[in-house]
Amino acid sequence: MVAQRLRTVLRSLTAAAFALLLFLPAGPDTARAADSTAGAAAAPELLLGQSTRGAWDDFHTFGQNADGGSVYYELRAGDWVNPAHRAYATLLAEQGKTVQVGISWKDNPPGFEGGDENAKAARSRAVTAELAAGGHTASLDRLLAFTEAHPRARFKLRLDYEVSSFYHCTDAGCSSYKNAFNRLAGYLDSRSGAHNLEYVFHPVRGEFEAMYPGDAAVDWMGVSVFAHELCLPLYDRGPLYNGTPPQNYDVAAKQCRNAYIGTDAHGNPAAVWRNFDHDANVLKLLKFARDHGKPVVLSEAGLMNFTADGSSTDGLEQQAGDLWVKRLFSLMNYRGPIPNLPGTHDLSGVIRSVAYINLDFRYGWDGIDDGSFDFPPDTTWFVDGRLSRYGAAKASFCQGLAANGFTARCR
Repeated sequence: MVAQRLRTVLRSLTAAAFALLLFLPAGPDTARAADSTAGAAAAPELLLGQSTRGAWDDFHTFGQNADGGSVYYELRAGDWVNPAHRAYATLLAEQGKTVQVGISWKDNPPGFEGGDENAKAARSRAVTAELAAGGHTASLDRLLAFTEAHPRARFKLRLDYEVSSFYHCTDAGCSSYKNAFNRLAGYLDSRSGAHNLEYVFHPVRGEFEAMYPGDAAVDWMGVSVFAHELCLPLYDRGPLYNGTPPQNYDVAAKQCRNAYIGTDAHGNPAAVWRNFDHDANVLKLLKFARDHGKPVVLSEAGLMNFTADGSSTDGLEQQAGDLWVKRLFSLMNYRGPIPNLPGTHDLSGVIRSVAYINLDFRYGWDGIDDGSFDFPPDTTWFVDGRLSRYGAAKASFCQGLAANGFTARCR
């Protein structure tokens, strides 16, 4: 109990330091003040991949000093999703790097014996309630042993990922997930002597406010950034747009089209239409995180099948991939209106960590060309996201790292 209270105090201090980092004016004195209060938060992190060391190895053919990576752990098995995930986590942890771990139950809920997606979601919701009641803690023992064995590493634990009411809420107020998040964080804190655990609330874009577990347990807010989040179309046996053109999507410009609350020629409040490079829900999530003093991690970020028509077999998105990279880094520095909200908003500095999935998705989620699983060439995920394969996109990524103060850089 004492450890949990101490953790709550430290979390409050971290949030206060982050808020100070955001709101202090720029300048040399600011840098010293930020460093003294927020420490390593002054430099954003680059995490690589979502499964295997292939993402790490590819980046380091042209880059250096990445901060860590991302892997998955399954509640049902009480173990890493597969040995490759554990091996990558070990590689990172032994270097004292950051390891983002997606603790999953919605994709393969404990006790689920088969059925359609509705049946799986129903079981996932039940598991969420069981977690809130203190169940399934033994499934975390292997993960806790791992984090204890690597005290120099930092672990960002996503208490499930891309959480949503469909998979996690048993009531309108979503007390099931909120209580599960807080119960899990409390349990892990009570068992961790290394104190190297941080907790990530990673919702789907539109449900962040309704499902928020509260400031006390949340260290980071997470969000996925693929196609729609950056207002880019994607190809999945035909083009898919972010909304219905032309009302909500400008096909030619590849931008979202939304109204925000501005002023008319007389200075009166009025709806103003404009094009956006970033999805409204993502901008609102960043504002919500800023208002709560929480840094944001782009927990999953990667290229998709933006333009291909199935005729190409290289899986490369040269032109759209470069645009995606530029919009990714422009999101880190966003200043401007937010759809359906008044005023302008400075969201620069809210994103403090980026997990780029630097893998070849033509060969499945782990990007391994072993013949076990390939995505069909005309579907969304048919894309080679390895930066080493790109010219302009890689150059823009390297420029973005340098311009935004990442420790990771290109050689």
